[in-house]
Amino acid sequence: MKKQDGILIFVLLIMAAVFFYGYRLWNRESPEEVVVYVGEQEYARFSIREEEEFLIETEKGTNQLIIKDGKADVTEASCPDKICVHQSPISQTGETIVCMPNRVIVTIEQASQKAIR
Repeated sequence: MKKQDGILIFVLLIMAAVFFYGYRLWNRESPEEVVVYVGEQEYARFSIREEEEFLIETEKGTNQLIIKDGKADVTEASCPDKICVHQSPISQTGETIVCMPNRVIVTIEQASQKAIR
């Protein structure tokens, strides 16, 4: 590999990083809703702007969801590994918290036409 090849690769990586972060910054959408899925079915939907404590009960187990200060956090779970409890709270569109043993997914989405609980 020649010196010019290394410089070209470096410049392309810098351009890709600038494009990626610029796109994310330019197209940033404000989060609106916390959506809970159990399996593939929507289980509940909440506004991220309102404080809420909610117990997610499934046939596999339970998860405690707390929405506070514009963030959603799973604080308790009946699953053995508790990976979902150790995940950081989420606040941006597209972020998720997953509890595989209980088949629970908590995600941040944009507001839809559906009514907010």
